[in-house]
Amino acid sequence: MNKHTKKWGSALLAAGILVGVAVFPVSYIEAASTKQLATSQQPGISIQWNGKTLATKGVQVNGSTLIPVAALRDSLGIPVSYDTKTATYTVGSGYNKLYIMSSSSDGPYVNVNGISTRNMDGKQIAGKLYIPMRLLKDYLGIDAQWNAAQKTVTLSKSQLNPITITSQSLPASSDAKVSYKVKYPQISGSQLNPEAQQAINGVLKKRGEEILAAGKKQVAEGEPTVERPYAFANDFAVSYNKDGILSVIMQDYFDTAGAHGMTARKGYTFSLADGKLLQLSDVLKANPNYKQFLNSDLKKKINGSMVNEGGFGGFKDIAANPNFYVTNSGVTIVFDLYEYGPYAYGIPEFTYSFGQLLPQGSKPFAGQKE
Repeated sequence: MNKHTKKWGSALLAAGILVGVAVFPVSYIEAASTKQLATSQQPGISIQWNGKTLATKGVQVNGSTLIPVAALRDSLGIPVSYDTKTATYTVGSGYNKLYIMSSSSDGPYVNVNGISTRNMDGKQIAGKLYIPMRLLKDYLGIDAQWNAAQKTVTLSKSQLNPITITSQSLPASSDAKVSYKVKYPQISGSQLNPEAQQAINGVLKKRGEEILAAGKKQVAEGEPTVERPYAFANDFAVSYNKDGILSVIMQDYFDTAGAHGMTARKGYTFSLADGKLLQLSDVLKANPNYKQFLNSDLKKKINGSMVNEGGFGGFKDIAANPNFYVTNSGVTIVFDLYEYGPYAYGIPEFTYSFGQLLPQGSKPFAGQKE
């Protein structure tokens, strides 16, 4: 698996980064690492919040807009804490939290509830810690509008669906030989259709039950010991929660004392109006030719640039109902570990903006009830 997933998989199972955090001074944010960025950096980007221009500037690096973590705490009021033992920042509250491990010599690692994908890296620039703007948009409930002419990013709170999302755990006995940490999200809300709520919660709980059952089967068929224990864990992140649509990423981790653990990632996208589990064709209904575009582009990426990074190639056509999830950034297509690359590559994911996938002027989820 890639360096991010391997790093976070072992750290999460050790349970070291999710507890014992402490409030930290600004000096931690501004000088937590001595490693500086050496890449293409543009002049400072103005940040506006609630109609005011912040004193703190963002930056653009290799085309990506980065926001200083200090501004999230000091100006946006987003909770930020720091664990001195693990050199890990926790950003946000509620069902999504960002965890930023700042001590790595390769630069800060970032994940959302233990789920790390490519292009999530933070940056240390001139002693300050930055994260990509899209993480705010996709996981922290912040809308962001970029004005290229004025080099300004305007941030505001997203209008999220009026629902409550909680984490539930499945009971399972753990000991020195086997560890189970299986959870799943559940939703509720006074404005929800009861049948839709039941349908969505049923799908998400079933995923957790399948993970637990698969883990118990592995234990029954294997030989876990104190010296070579088994571990089964999972987590979830909410990637889209607006306009009557909910998209959730669920990630599972199995370790049966082999050379390395195995990770699986699955996206679920629902219509809150009727509880329907949406397929990619429902999301991109405004473009009946979306598969043609995706097949062409994925062939270039998987059979071309990914092969140059050690991938296997061999992509032909996207599945009739592919694995995907939705964010404010667009649609992310997810393939399985080992499907098109070695373990070290990680889970192949490819994100496409709605502007790439839909005709100009059209919107995603066309025809879905609100």
